[in-house]
Amino acid sequence: MSQRPEGRPTGRDVLARLDGDDCTLPACDGTLDRQPFKQTDAVVCDECGTPQVRVWDDD
Repeated sequence: MSQRPEGRPTGRDVLARLDGDDCTLPACDGTLDRQPFKQTDAVVCDECGTPQVRVWDDD
């Protein structure tokens, strides 16, 4: 098992930071919400349903 360098953010840290941000798609005015997407942790736009970041494994 590899060890994560100290101070390096995890995938879940990234999800937490993006939660509440605006959707990046040009024609969308939605907000990113942390929620499951196809059995993965993700931030998904509450308007268009597009996942912006997904985390499969954080080990």
